[in-house]
Amino acid sequence: MTGLAAGLRLYRLGQWPPGFYRDEAYNGLDALGVLSGNHSLFFSANNGREPLFIYLVALSVALFGPTVYAVRLPAAVVGALATWPTYLLGRDWFGRVAGLLAAFLWAVTFWPVHLGRIGLRVGLLAPLLALAFWLGTQAYRRHRAGLWLVAGAVYGLTFYTYLAARFTPLILVLLAVYLVLTGRRAGLWDGGRVLWFAAGAAAVAAPLGILMLGDPSLILGRAGQVSILSPAVSGGDPAGLLAGNIGRALGMYLWRGDDILRHNTWLNFEAAVPAGRPVFGWPMVAPFLAGLAWCLRHWRRPAAALLLIWQLVMLGPTILAEDAPHFLRAAGVLPGAVFFPAIGLALLWEWARLPTLVRRAAVILLVGSSVMLTVHDYADYAQQPDVGYLFESATTELAYHAAEDAGAGWDVYLDRRFPDGWPSVRFLLHDQDVLLFSPEDGLPPPDGKSTVYVWPYEPLDVAGRVSPPALVEVAPGPLARGDLEPEPFSLYSRYAISPRTGEVTRLGNFDGLAALMDDTTAGLTASDTLSIGLRWEALSTPWPVPSPTVFIHIIGPEGTLAQYDGPLGRGLWPSAGWQPGITVGERHVLSMNRPYDSDTDSVQVGLYWPDTGARLPVLDARGEPVGDQVILHPAP
Repeated sequence: MTGLAAGLRLYRLGQWPPGFYRDEAYNGLDALGVLSGNHSLFFSANNGREPLFIYLVALSVALFGPTVYAVRLPAAVVGALATWPTYLLGRDWFGRVAGLLAAFLWAVTFWPVHLGRIGLRVGLLAPLLALAFWLGTQAYRRHRAGLWLVAGAVYGLTFYTYLAARFTPLILVLLAVYLVLTGRRAGLWDGGRVLWFAAGAAAVAAPLGILMLGDPSLILGRAGQVSILSPAVSGGDPAGLLAGNIGRALGMYLWRGDDILRHNTWLNFEAAVPAGRPVFGWPMVAPFLAGLAWCLRHWRRPAAALLLIWQLVMLGPTILAEDAPHFLRAAGVLPGAVFFPAIGLALLWEWARLPTLVRRAAVILLVGSSVMLTVHDYADYAQQPDVGYLFESATTELAYHAAEDAGAGWDVYLDRRFPDGWPSVRFLLHDQDVLLFSPEDGLPPPDGKSTVYVWPYEPLDVAGRVSPPALVEVAPGPLARGDLEPEPFSLYSRYAISPRTGEVTRLGNFDGLAALMDDTTAGLTASDTLSIGLRWEALSTPWPVPSPTVFIHIIGPEGTLAQYDGPLGRGLWPSAGWQPGITVGERHVLSMNRPYDSDTDSVQVGLYWPDTGARLPVLDARGEPVGDQVILHPAP
């Protein structure tokens, strides 16, 4: 099961989910700080974060460098290893079969799988909490002071994971009350050995506790921002919001989960109003209800009572805050939440009224369906455009391209707003030789082979820094969209500038205004996808405004297979930059509804005026019109 858990968490870990969200990147930046000697107990950036995960990330970054994979790897490894404390705790509380099934469900359930695939500290809380409960169970049963001490130390370590750990003392208080009321006081006191648990917890948690007592804002800062007691959150009705949050939190198990796409997938991406996937899919509905009913019926058993207390208390962080149910704030219910369906499945597995083959087959079918559902849902989730936007995939792509350029020996010029505004860029380019510039100070003259990454929504005289003969490849960056922005936008523009060398001839002269050069390329990237690289050069100046529009038509016997229409140079090269001796390249990828056939299909390229639609004629060497397009014949 550990292998299955690892596979589901490690597969395409650096690419799924796409991008690298800023909360992950801040962990990476603090990990770099740790490697540089900043050994803090609490990291104040980004609303403050507990340190344990950051130190694990620092170890990973030291081994694998500043990459998305390195930041996410600790969560994946811990999530996979958590199958063991989940199994041990389930076995000791509810029997071996229930323990095995709980470990399996932890390995394959969407929620814990996702927590193991994002570089956030929240994924550490559940495994350590399970381990602390198991060690406490062993200490309670074996009456050994050493086990109490170790259990307390592990419990103290949970306070270094995620802020929801601050609710866990209430679990212990309610458990103590339960044991007293049910006549188990002697077992609770255990001759005073339970004090070893308190000593172990206090010794481990004390440094962080002292730090927070000295600065209460570390405790209350983020909590105050999202609390239902804040008028900005409750709208003046905290009681009404509390009641609604309780219902939404209890309904997250089977009805509707977190709607925030960074934390969870949606049930239907086509729906007008998105609804978050519940914790358990349809195969686990009946087992969950059976397990919950069993715990309620057997509430006098300490394990059943503790599981119920655990769930109710650890729902508190999401009930008392905005956006309930919130799968990060509610993560403390894990892995206990998987015990309910595990108990139900174990009851089915051992139900003597059914033939052995039937009940075993039913359990296998249900857990197998749960695996298939998680795999399907996660693959769908990871490839949704909205997920890429919310994980800021465009900034990740910028950093990858800039690093690739620097590694290839190009001088890389990067608008300072990108590393200043997106921590993912700052982290991923940490060890790269990149030249930062401020638009208000202007772009330094590019020297030799250079790439320039600019914010496209403010004027910047890139063209004025390029001297002929030169080749300039222009390309828009991928689409980005912030949380509060209704429409996506191109995050950046990229200019690759290199000296123009060698003899280049023209494929077509468009009315003496522009020439299509013969190093224009077209080739298949897949059987039904063509990548077309056009290279243009101005033949005269001044350049008209607006510039001509480019058309690309892929034509087959049945008609048009695909087409592109847009401004010359993708609209990224200003009119002053169009001058003889400067070749401007642009690339387009066109998808067809069938495979391209080089024997019957062709690519037609031309220019037309956007205001009239009139095409520019193609002139021969004598200046006579010979058509209004250039025909390309790409090889498959």
